[in-house]
Amino acid sequence: MVDEMVFVVPRGSEVRLARQNFKVLFVLSGWIRHRIDGGEEREVGEGDVLVVPPVREHVYANPSAREARAHMLRLFLEPVGSGRGRRAARDAEEDLASFVARSFPAPLHLRSGLDPEMSAALVALRREAEERGPGYRHRVRAICTELIVLLARRTGPVTRVKNASGAAQVVGQALEFIQKHHSDPGLRLGAVAWHVGKGDEHLARLFKRETGRSVFDHVREQRIHHAKTLLHDPALSLTEIAERSGFASLAFFSRSFRKLTGMAPSAYRANLDLHVRPAADLVRLGATGGTRRGGDQRRG
Repeated sequence: MVDEMVFVVPRGSEVRLARQNFKVLFVLSGWIRHRIDGGEEREVGEGDVLVVPPVREHVYANPSAREARAHMLRLFLEPVGSGRGRRAARDAEEDLASFVARSFPAPLHLRSGLDPEMSAALVALRREAEERGPGYRHRVRAICTELIVLLARRTGPVTRVKNASGAAQVVGQALEFIQKHHSDPGLRLGAVAWHVGKGDEHLARLFKRETGRSVFDHVREQRIHHAKTLLHDPALSLTEIAERSGFASLAFFSRSFRKLTGMAPSAYRANLDLHVRPAADLVRLGATGGTRRGGDQRRG
């Protein structure tokens, strides 16, 4: 299962969750403190990744004098031990649950762990879940698997050296630069090309060949993805969201948002509130979100 939610904990409060699922939390914005099974309390913030194998208790806490709010995308997997997972537990390369159990035997907190490759996968995940084109559930499942494998390769022992082509390395550097600077309204192809040491036209050809998208399309999608995250915060005006997402004006932001999503930013924000449902209505392999103070409610 996958969902997207805003978790709100009032000042001086905490929320206790008893979960037996394996889950991965990608913190898209905000901050919150957490502890697992009575262990050390830590703060997680924007860009962090938290991997939590099945535990007795997961606590979100807020000891501060102000409200804590964290916008997360969460992946849930059934633990090894039931059905197909138990039968295939001997071969982690054939069964995803077994691979997860072997790769993540203990909780893991990656500070600033959202690298460009994982961020691109999250953008694709949100796009598939929102557009719901033919086969979107299969595509969502594949992206979730990709995210888990990326995490496992990043945190596990290195078994071999990745021999990326020169073009792939250049495009990888460009993706990383865009990930860090997409909120700069002055970001242009020339700045990205200068960073990777290539000419504008040469980088444009490489980028299109390796990703299937133009540099401009990728920058725009990153900005819209960031704006969608900010739209979950009711304290931010549309003008503030446009500025924080890298758009030179509210009008340009609105046109770009409508062109990419088919609706205005205000309509997208209103739609978030219209689709709040109880936790029991979580759709398997669908994307959800929503807010609940001190709790866990989701948008279907």
